[in-house]
Amino acid sequence: MYQDFAYFYDTLMKNVDYNKWAGQVENIFKYYGKSPKTIVDLACGTGGITNLLAAKGYQMTGIDISEDMLFVAREKARKLGLKIAYVCQDMVHLTLHRPVDAILCMCDGFNYILEKEKLKTAMGRIYSYLIPGGILVFDISSYYKLSSILGNNTMAENNEDISLIWLNHFSKDTSILEMNLTFFVKQGRLYKRMDETHLQRAYREEEIKEILEECGFTGISAFSPNDLSPPGKRSHRIFFAALR
Repeated sequence: MYQDFAYFYDTLMKNVDYNKWAGQVENIFKYYGKSPKTIVDLACGTGGITNLLAAKGYQMTGIDISEDMLFVAREKARKLGLKIAYVCQDMVHLTLHRPVDAILCMCDGFNYILEKEKLKTAMGRIYSYLIPGGILVFDISSYYKLSSILGNNTMAENNEDISLIWLNHFSKDTSILEMNLTFFVKQGRLYKRMDETHLQRAYREEEIKEILEECGFTGISAFSPNDLSPPGKRSHRIFFAALR
């Protein structure tokens, strides 16, 4: 997963407003009265949010399971003159040298953990690496989005450099969405075909809150993606925050 995808991920995500995403994270920090200095960004991908927050003065560490994604992230940070440690790890087995003030996981990172027990293990590791009073902020694609918006639908996207066909299958029995992606990437006068399969689990808001509570987190809140209001039944994305 992400082996070829890493190198054109940013092209596909070019319309994503990372500044708005980072702004929501900072709004949540303020809501909780937190001013973290050291932050770990889990499932950081190509560093879109990690680099942005580093440029704002936060001491960032980026962690991702894909070395290909991290290669792109490091190159972007180098060009921006940013000093960020990018580390290849599975967040289920998170290992840090020392506790940090805040841990983030943006853009569906936890949806890629397909088993509830593994998600609980990851949350437990995160809890152990936060300082007392430290904050966890993350988002998920909502159950509604994965089951109904993507569901069993087929989607297509076409632009000058990349064309994408996206076949989805959602299982109500397992709450897992299988996404079969076929890319046609322009290379000179030809197009290269690349195929990837991604799996995400749809978690309900109450499931996430229950796991956080079981791991010892307090002050648990859920937010809409655009402000600090509660998420709606048809919110596509839900932000969560919790304290150690």
